[in-house]
Parts: sequence; structure tokens; C-alpha cells
Amino acid sequence: MPTPQPGVLDRNMGQHQWYVHLSREPGANLTTIKAVIQNLRRVCADQGTHLVLGFGPTLLKDLTSDVPNDFQPFETVKSVDGSGREAKGTQEELLVWMNSPRKDQIWKAQWDARQALTGHMKVARETMTFIYGNSLDMTGFIDGTGNPEAERDVEVAIVPNGQPGAGGSFILAQRWVHDLVGWNKQSVQEQEGVFGRTKPDSTRLAVQPAHSHLAHVELRQGATGDATKPKREEISRRSTPYAFHDGTVGLYFMAFCKAQAPFRERLRAMYGADGQVRDKLTDYSNPVSGSFYFAPSVEVLDASLA
Repeated sequence: MPTPQPGVLDRNMGQHQWYVHLSREPGANLTTIKAVIQNLRRVCADQGTHLVLGFGPTLLKDLTSDVPNDFQPFETVKSVDGSGREAKGTQEELLVWMNSPRKDQIWKAQWDARQALTGHMKVARETMTFIYGNSLDMTGFIDGTGNPEAERDVEVAIVPNGQPGAGGSFILAQRWVHDLVGWNKQSVQEQEGVFGRTKPDSTRLAVQPAHSHLAHVELRQGATGDATKPKREEISRRSTPYAFHDGTVGLYFMAFCKAQAPFRERLRAMYGADGQVRDKLTDYSNPVSGSFYFAPSVEVLDASLA
């Protein structure tokens, strides 16, 4: 079995996260890009920084022929109920995700890489995030409760041996913006109905409102969110909150899966694109960016960046 990038499977993310999205400039030199990425890998390995490299469909195919099946760019998902809510698509070519207890180290590593890529790749956006309390989202709810057991991450998140892209993982990366003022005007009971879980301990509600977040994203063999049926096509989440100086706050959502289709299914369900009731969480939070990436195996990285 090819070796997954260690950061994909490591849930000990450190206190500080840094996400940088880049795309190629006109006339970019692929050899230079490969050399910069390879050097970033060495720097992060030497200082113990967790690093995950994700490639969009266009850059991945220029680096390797080992491209996974059904790898599509992120397309904006729009609600059809007249609300105007949408999951915005902003597909880029490269995602650099670093995390560490040392913010100074990850700042320096990403800064040096960005400077070395000047004229070859342009930064589309970056987000710095942090761990909040006991893995809380800023809504006050525990994030990631629906994750599979950590020992199942290979089964859930890694493309199986024998398939194109084996050892790699599909990534969904989005920056969600919260309306915390509106959110906090709700009662705790109303908030719990939105998530489908209790606020103090994230216990799953016995009866799920049709508009609950859980009812849209917990895929089951029967109806979505039907706890009497086995789960299917699970994902492994690594989400963390952020706060900008202008007062913008929210959640940087990142998740891994062995296929891309389960991400698309969840997004379409959340926005009622296939006739479902729209996820009420989207009344209080919506993504202003969204990209799909693929994190190739260590062996593919070694070969393609040489």
C-alpha cells in the first residue's frame, strides 16, 4: 500500500493552523514550482511541522499520471428555494496546510515558499486558524463529533490499493463565515435543533428536525440521518475556527475522503439542490470559498517532485 501523507491521518493538529491557496501565474515554470514544494517538505520535516499538500485537478495532472478517478473542480452549489444561499466555488491549484504548536515556524516556512514562488504561483487567499476550547466551533458546539474512530481513518479517507491515486486522499477545503450575532439570538434549544445535537456534550438528538445539519451530512444506507441504518461514505474532518481583524469569524472546514462524490452529495443536500429541505445552518453560516484538492501518497510526491 502506498504511504498516505502523515498529516492526513494525524489528528493531533497543534495549536496553530495555516492554509495557503495558490494558482499558477502565466509563464510559470513547473520545475521551479516542484523545487519549491520539495524544499518546503524538507523544511517542515526538519522542524516537525505537520504538512499536507493538496493539488487541484489541473496541477495534479501536470505532476503525475497517477490521477484518481472522478476528480472534479469545485463548482458553486446554489440553493433553489429563493434564499440566495450558496456554497461558493473558488477552485485553486495548490493547497499548503501546515499546523504546529509553533506559529513562528509555520509563518517562516510558508513565507519563504511564497517568496520563492513569486512569478510562478500567486496566493489567492490564506487563513490562519486555531484550536478553540475543547475543539469547539465559535457557535459553542463541539466540532467533529461525527468523525469515525481515528483507527478507521485509513478505511474512510485513503484511496484503496489497486485504484488510481492509491494512498492519496480527496480534500474539501472551505472557509465558512458565521453570523454569530444572529446565531446567539436563538435559544439553546433552537440551536440544538439546527445542529441536531445537544450543545453541552454533542449528544445526537433522538428525533432529528428535517432542517438539522446532521440530517443533511450524516449519510446512511437509508434516509440521510436515519440512525437505524448503517453509515455510508464517511469523511474525516479537521475543522478549526478563525477570527479576522475586521470582525469576520467562522470555521475553516477541511475534510478527507477516499472519494470525492460523498463531499458533493453532502453539499447538494445542505443547499436543497435535489429537493431536500435546506440545512438551517446555512441561515447562519455560509462558505465564501471552496476548493477540491487531492493529497497524493508520499511515493507519488517523491516521484513527481523529483
